[in-house]
Amino acid sequence: MRLFLAALALFAFDLSLALYLPEREASAGTALRLDLPGLVHGSELVVEGRVLSQHPLEQDGLLLTEWLIEVARTFKGADEPYRAVRLPGGVRADGSGLLVPGMPGLAPGEDVLLFLSAEGATGLRMPTGLAQGKLAVQRLPGGAKRLAGDLSALALVDADGAHAQRGGTLVLDYAECVAAIEAALNAEAAAPGLGR
Repeated sequence: MRLFLAALALFAFDLSLALYLPEREASAGTALRLDLPGLVHGSELVVEGRVLSQHPLEQDGLLLTEWLIEVARTFKGADEPYRAVRLPGGVRADGSGLLVPGMPGLAPGEDVLLFLSAEGATGLRMPTGLAQGKLAVQRLPGGAKRLAGDLSALALVDADGAHAQRGGTLVLDYAECVAAIEAALNAEAAAPGLGR
């Protein structure tokens, strides 16, 4: 009976928050703000490639999605031509699913730069810094590329934890980003304690 009353009280509290704080979205997540060197240092795998397909999986009671990536470039981690990357959340064939707050969205046909954690025991990875761990590779007229990140579903917290700010859209020059990634990897190689 106590468990039922506690669950009812928690539900009432959540409902009151939803009514009084409507600007907060169910899809919002909170993450430590990371710069490019922080993304590199916090990742076990950094790859650029094209998303080929997605496949929802149930594993140990958790819904996850396996994304098949055709790898164009591996910055960090073992170089493989294709990667099956398992991320938490997804949508089942019947339309039901699991939304993980702050997770980036991927789509078949999209070119991406991913910063990913090490695989867990079940093969599951997490994007480093949640949505910060995915940058879309966009081709501009004339062949130049840029990177774009959608951080709108994130509240980003500074290292001191005192300043939370809603993320927005991030646009980076591709060549400058690649140079920053390579500089971070060189810094890791020079100071082995920084790498993973």
